[in-house]
Amino acid sequence: MTTFLRVLRGEWTKFRSVRSTALCLFAAIAVTVLLELLGSTAGSTDANEQPTYSDQAFFVHKPLSGDGTLVARVVSQPDDNEWAKAGLLVKAGLTPGSPYAAVMVTPGHGIRMQAMFDTDLAGVTTTAPRWLKLTRTGDTITGYESADGQSWQQVGTVTVSLPQDAEIGLFVASPPEYVIKRTGGGTAVSVESSIGRAIFDSVTVTGAEAAPDWAGQNLSSGPSKENPYVGAGAGLERSGGTFTLAGSGDIAGYGIASWRSPGDDDVVMLSLFGVRLGLIAIIALGVLFMTAEYRTGLIRTTLAASPRRGHVLAAKAVVLAGAVFVAGLIASVSAFLLAQPGMHDGGYNPPAYPHVSLTDGDVVRAVIGTAIYLALIALFSLGIAVVWRRTTGVIVFVIALVVLPQIIVPAISPEADVWVSRLTPLAGLAVQQSVESGQVIGPWAGLGVMCAYAVAALGLAYWQLVRRDA
Repeated sequence: MTTFLRVLRGEWTKFRSVRSTALCLFAAIAVTVLLELLGSTAGSTDANEQPTYSDQAFFVHKPLSGDGTLVARVVSQPDDNEWAKAGLLVKAGLTPGSPYAAVMVTPGHGIRMQAMFDTDLAGVTTTAPRWLKLTRTGDTITGYESADGQSWQQVGTVTVSLPQDAEIGLFVASPPEYVIKRTGGGTAVSVESSIGRAIFDSVTVTGAEAAPDWAGQNLSSGPSKENPYVGAGAGLERSGGTFTLAGSGDIAGYGIASWRSPGDDDVVMLSLFGVRLGLIAIIALGVLFMTAEYRTGLIRTTLAASPRRGHVLAAKAVVLAGAVFVAGLIASVSAFLLAQPGMHDGGYNPPAYPHVSLTDGDVVRAVIGTAIYLALIALFSLGIAVVWRRTTGVIVFVIALVVLPQIIVPAISPEADVWVSRLTPLAGLAVQQSVESGQVIGPWAGLGVMCAYAVAALGLAYWQLVRRDA
């Protein structure tokens, strides 16, 4: 151990005394931060052009003049969408976006009371069958639930500005599924419609006008990114006092968990994009830390002073990885923090892009993982430099392997881009991902691929170093 510490001290002395070392570390930080500052203001031109709410469902309704109460039992509801909704709804009118309040059953989140596209109150976590009751007293709407229709538990009370004449009835909705797919150079969001179904019976209403019968129709805020297929498969089947409803879409907005309006971009990864060019300086540093000794002949002195060549390689690896990790952490933290204001000004804002913080779990993993990735790139470069010994050749080779594919391959084939992102050192950049859908490889799995490259390069370097002359 004493011998290794002496070798480690010697390698650290050489590392900090060489001017090119400091220049490479500074260049890595500067390029990463400056590129991020330049790119962050580009923004997303359509980030928030879609509505901040969705008003889509199948609604079976009657006019309600003044106060009233609606009671019904949700007999059954399939559980193929955790946020499918079946319940009772009172609404100012049928115009998209008009004020509303609802009490409902969901397969995955129990009983809920929701209103005004931003209020969500949780009840018991039970599912259908369940009795529901909705009462209106002026602008005060109260939702109840019951197991037997006799003993009622209040879910919540909300205040909604309703006209004297409103609409009240049964509704069914099922939010769309968002599928994020990897494409050449990025991701794309597609929307897959889902159909919600439910059976109601024991429907009674007081206060509603007696003359009109129940009328069923789609509520729709129009085809949009939320659900371009709203209304498909929707409808009403009635047999006596039993109502079978089917509908798609969602009545919700920003602040209600069932509502989704994701942007196409991964804001965390974009905040660290500058690393992709900054790593060129790290590659140069890893190569020069070894080949400079071969070029000057200092390697003979190093190996003479430390005959155990494995100790020399290990010491170089520890010094290089430690220094690059610290520099990489400074670069990634700085880039992330400095990128946020520009990205907000450029359009990356809620609801499509919720703001992220350095204390968020995904951000912490991405920032620290980026520093680890840069350290592994430096170790990979060091290992190849030991094997090849030619500064220019090694730098060109590693850059061609790590940097060029992310520029060239996406333009050739999206399928090739997927495999390159899984099997080459680029896989390590997956640690920056904060969007789960569309990942071609997980964050830690990707970093594991890069780790395997570094270990293989250092293993080959050790084998070469102990079997041939300096």
